[in-house]
Amino acid sequence: MNSSISNDREMKTALQGLDAIQQRLIGAQLVESVMDLCNDERLRSVLNSALDAEADADRLGLAQKTVKQAVLDSHARCGAAGDWQDQATYFVGRALHACLSPQVLKEGKSPAWQAALSCRMARTSAAIDQTDEQEDSSPAQETTRQYVILSRFLENL
Repeated sequence: MNSSISNDREMKTALQGLDAIQQRLIGAQLVESVMDLCNDERLRSVLNSALDAEADADRLGLAQKTVKQAVLDSHARCGAAGDWQDQATYFVGRALHACLSPQVLKEGKSPAWQAALSCRMARTSAAIDQTDEQEDSSPAQETTRQYVILSRFLENL
């Protein structure tokens, strides 16, 4: 499939055409792009499960429980201290949770789109925390990177 995604409308439309496994896989690839913002090893482990096309229901269920606990833990930390790095980790966890939540798809929503939005929020949180501007770390750059990741994913279907 030859698709070049260049805006959010095209991205949403493309994601709506994917099945649950494809949603999880592309969502996980989007999360992989922001893992440099994450300081929770549990989330790194969960990402490996989310990226595995062959992961069984038991492994994914355990991953979902793990990510849910990590999200709760990071939410408590970022709320108490106002730490933007903890906030970024929280949004990375939210993105992973979306990937691993098939009920979102049943509700007519795209888990991968939910993951994409959380990844953008993670990048935004990290940008607030940074004192130096890094060329590839802005929220706008993250959005563009997501378009490229999805375009490549669709080309390989």
